[in-house]
Amino acid sequence: MVTFKFARSRAVIRFAILTGLTLAIPAFAQTPTPTPVPVPKFKRVVWVWLENTPYATTMTQRYLKSVWQRYPSVRFSKFLPVSKVTQADAFAAISGSDWDIADNEVMKFLNPTIVDLLESKSISWRVYAEDFIGACFLGDGAGSYKRYRVPFMSVAKVQSDRYLCSKVVGFRNYDSDMLLGSLPQVSFVIPNLVNSGATTNPGYADDAVKRLINPIVTNPDLLNDTTIIVSTINNADPKRLEMYLLMVGKGISSAAQTVATPYNVYHVLRTVEDGLRLGHLNQNDAKVDPILGFWQE
Repeated sequence: MVTFKFARSRAVIRFAILTGLTLAIPAFAQTPTPTPVPVPKFKRVVWVWLENTPYATTMTQRYLKSVWQRYPSVRFSKFLPVSKVTQADAFAAISGSDWDIADNEVMKFLNPTIVDLLESKSISWRVYAEDFIGACFLGDGAGSYKRYRVPFMSVAKVQSDRYLCSKVVGFRNYDSDMLLGSLPQVSFVIPNLVNSGATTNPGYADDAVKRLINPIVTNPDLLNDTTIIVSTINNADPKRLEMYLLMVGKGISSAAQTVATPYNVYHVLRTVEDGLRLGHLNQNDAKVDPILGFWQE
């Protein structure tokens, strides 16, 4: 039966060619690949930096899990480090490259960073570093504050400009700015060694994140204007490379989303750049795509 149909089809085609007839060949409809919704314009960004918080154990922490379940949010199961060195990963987050930084020793950084982009667009920003003593302190540390975890204080342009340097402050300023409703358009929030999880465990980080973002997520108007990013800057456990990354708030389509696509901090930086319409630093941030697939129309 199959042979007969094939032979008959060839005969029909041959007849058509000889007689000049035109055969109507049915077209098969193709479903177009949907274009992902681009990164929406961010009104306010709060980016919290954790450390040594693997995805597998941090995703189960009570507060972070509840935020993911209750509010527009997405977490990422394959968020990977770009370096084994904390200071290198920290600079990757603000400059688009780890610059082959090999240790956490005090340094002076001369290349452009996100500070240049923010200043060029007149976008307000602050760095809130827990236990930072202020007054443009350039020491390598004090108590649970360590300068290598706050790369802004190693940027030569920040060190030499009192105006820029004054934007790096402690957590008391975060509390007062939150209370007064005067958070800047971009906040980099860096808990100390203990509360980031760096020298403790994800439970400490969970408590710290609750203190920092709960006033935002429980205020519908504030949450509607804010995109929150909670990310692990570096993870020292070689057996659990996947780090924790959560995005919450403005622009995200629904609650309790999980993405398994591999990403790193360059993708996060690119997403922040696109959301704030900053342009790029022409490092790895310009070579990767922003994080897409869950934004609202």
